[in-house]
Amino acid sequence: MRRIAAVTLTFAVAACRSASGVDAGPQVAAPLPAALAEIDAALAKRQQGDSATATTMLLDAAAHAKDANDLPGQAWALHRAGDTLLDQDRCGPSRARYLEALELHQQLHDRAKVGLAANDLGLWARRCEFDEALGWFSLATLSRRDDPKGLATSANNLGQTFWNLNRPDEAQVAWDEALGAAERAKEPVLERKVLANLALLWVLRAEGRYDTDPLEQERSIEALLARAEASLAGDAGPDAMTADDVIAELERRRTRFEERDPAMQPIAEGSPALARARDYFRRSIEAARRAGEDPLVVCNAFGVYDDRCELLSPKRP
Repeated sequence: MRRIAAVTLTFAVAACRSASGVDAGPQVAAPLPAALAEIDAALAKRQQGDSATATTMLLDAAAHAKDANDLPGQAWALHRAGDTLLDQDRCGPSRARYLEALELHQQLHDRAKVGLAANDLGLWARRCEFDEALGWFSLATLSRRDDPKGLATSANNLGQTFWNLNRPDEAQVAWDEALGAAERAKEPVLERKVLANLALLWVLRAEGRYDTDPLEQERSIEALLARAEASLAGDAGPDAMTADDVIAELERRRTRFEERDPAMQPIAEGSPALARARDYFRRSIEAARRAGEDPLVVCNAFGVYDDRCELLSPKRP
């Protein structure tokens, strides 16, 4: 799944960069008023905190829309039912409704809704099945290439997912794409979020946290898989691995940076990486101010690394 997602990211980013003149496509049919009224009533229940009743109402709305041959209404009701089911942590039913909605959005050639459904499935995956997140957010960035705000949102989510998987280079690619889209959309809140992510990435680079992979002196992934394959064939001899051995080794690789101390590490004087981090930080503060936000929101986004704010802040004489 992760290798496929990385390929998808490359394709998605290439598509985004070549899409400045993309036609939005034919006009997409909207749900009929009857379906919209039912959906709005259900969402009012959700807003009141009653997601269970909202789910029942949305599934009823989807059935009624289907009976009325209102495909857009059916798709949107199922999509929102995915939201309300996720509110209740009902992961399996939520995913099923999102997938039904995605298929209908595709039948309708509604690229905007396809992108939204893929992004929502990415958010679902973060809570329910993290390994799916890369693929869904990659699909979302591809589908939303003619919607700068949507693209910025999904590419930022994709970058955050790569970050969570300790894949900083791919996070950088996704966040660069997100930043360009946020700037085109003139969305300062999105700009602030992406720039803060980039500032944190580069200050940690300045500290040398990604200079050395903890497993780089050990066997490569290709060697590991070859050894596992030989073990299955009975040809590994004393180097044989059990299935549990392979799973444990792969898990070590996924989490290889997680045990590093969050405490600040020394940074070389005149570090270009630190200069870059400070530039991203400055721009993030500026974006927050343009959005009418308290600039402290930038530091709050750093989580356990919030002590980097003093290092990143411009020094007054």
